[in-house]
Amino acid sequence: MTTLKFALHNLKRLKSDASSLFFNIVLPVILYLIFGAAQQYSDDELGNGNVAAFVMLGMALYAGISGAVSQSSLVVVEHNSGWGRQLALTPLTNMQIAVARLLVIIVNVVLPVAAVFLTGALVDAKMDASAWFWSFLITVGVSLPFGFYGLVWAQSLKSLTAVSIAATSVTLLAFAGNTLFPLTSNLIDFSRFTPMYGATMLSRWPVAEGLQLIQDEPFQVTDPLWQPVLSIIAWTVIFAVTSLALDSREKGRA
Repeated sequence: MTTLKFALHNLKRLKSDASSLFFNIVLPVILYLIFGAAQQYSDDELGNGNVAAFVMLGMALYAGISGAVSQSSLVVVEHNSGWGRQLALTPLTNMQIAVARLLVIIVNVVLPVAAVFLTGALVDAKMDASAWFWSFLITVGVSLPFGFYGLVWAQSLKSLTAVSIAATSVTLLAFAGNTLFPLTSNLIDFSRFTPMYGATMLSRWPVAEGLQLIQDEPFQVTDPLWQPVLSIIAWTVIFAVTSLALDSREKGRA
């Protein structure tokens, strides 16, 4: 119960964090409406859904990862600013604090993803019923490992600047990962080695089953399932190991 109360206390701050609400929830919804629902080709069939659903899933993943990165980096910055010492004076154990923070990160992922999905359901996105269910779960699941990415930025810079830089860098990763807009055929080979490419493929898998749209001929590419699975595992390990290394270095200096 104490853990839940602490998590709820942290969640109350969301109402006063206008910038995070905009970039994590409002912006992805607007991007979907502009580049998904408003396009003439939005209702064209694509796999187990339509193009609008395909675009929606990319925007939902972008929203979920933005939420995970911004919240996880904020946790480290707050800890370094002295909030961690304040918490040490409370009855909360380290495990309770960690669980509460994890719950907050999960909520910061689920809410943006749900907002984009709800918008898609109301405006043009069409998928099989099972695709709605599995794509939502997968999108949330592949967004959470990027919390380690947010930790790396915060552990490296140790200031509120880290939160802004980490959140901004997600946009660059999304462009590189073929998440927001189709890349050219020349860039797609590079894209396969970027952090968000595998996550993007997996979030769209229930609809597209490995298909990714590109700007020029042949206008689409299809990769086997093992590639995005290997990608998300590899990048999760890279982010987690880097975070642990930075944490060990910091403790060694203390």
